[in-house]
Amino acid sequence: MRICTVQEMRELDRRAVEEFGLSEDILMENAGQAAYEVAKAEFGTDGRRFVVLCGGGNNGGDGLVVARKLHSVGAEVRVYLLSDEGSLHGAARRNLDALMRAGIPLQRLHTVEDLYLGRSRDVLIDAIFGTGLSRSPEGLHREVIERVNAFNQPVLSVDIPSGVNGDTGAVPDIAVRATCTVTFGVPKRGNLLHPGRELSGKLYVSHISFPPSLYCAGSQVVTNRLSPLSPRPAECHKGDFGDVLFVAGARAYLGAPLFASMSFLKAGGGYARLATPVSIAPLLATRASEVVMVPLQETADGSIALSNLDELCALANSVDMVVVGPGVSL
Repeated sequence: MRICTVQEMRELDRRAVEEFGLSEDILMENAGQAAYEVAKAEFGTDGRRFVVLCGGGNNGGDGLVVARKLHSVGAEVRVYLLSDEGSLHGAARRNLDALMRAGIPLQRLHTVEDLYLGRSRDVLIDAIFGTGLSRSPEGLHREVIERVNAFNQPVLSVDIPSGVNGDTGAVPDIAVRATCTVTFGVPKRGNLLHPGRELSGKLYVSHISFPPSLYCAGSQVVTNRLSPLSPRPAECHKGDFGDVLFVAGARAYLGAPLFASMSFLKAGGGYARLATPVSIAPLLATRASEVVMVPLQETADGSIALSNLDELCALANSVDMVVVGPGVSL
């Protein structure tokens, strides 16, 4: 999955409009629909009251769409606008007009005292700031976020929790602690980096009708993914794929025997035995439960003692291969 910066996301939005004919209205409608679907799935709508906090700009416009969608299924909705109506333009302004014509309760918030929260059935929709915020919330916006975090009821953030930097995940001062977040197009770095990731709660991603050729193009960040093992016959067992004895490790060198034996298994090996000093065998076993431990007598310095020679020679004759040396520290 592609992960992008805020500027890269703006470029994707531009291309969606100019190259694929997806208007700003379509993208905002799809974003609001996605957030509505998450709200319905996570919290339900029956018996709930939704409090929607909308800032200026497109993030606030997304929140207005969510409010309209919730209202259309009979949910009780109240919208608080944290910016003047004049701060909404284009699709956001058109959605404000549609919301007002539908008779959905709307209040311009001038002081935090006017924000009514507290019902046990309330769900809060955070559409205050989007991913482009690069400063600390101030004044009324900061006070509202403080109030939201003291709310102790479910919170759904639109695109990113308000106050989180969309590029770094950093929180210069304060940010919304969301129960869940739905982000649009592709995840932004701020959705995935600490502390933004923790503040997002459960993270949903909606492509808002972006074609795959758009959101997959130019990927620069690749998530780690384990390579699948080759198919194996159903009747096989671990002994069919190699039995290797690792003679490795010392009191101060735990990493080398661990990595050597586990690398064999991850590469498709079947049976790994690790002959290692008795003092570190239990520690290694907690990290490598798939490896069979062979605890050995050790010297005063914590290395493998020569008294183990006969036992090791006998064991070596019963395996396919012996690896000697990683972290032995003679």
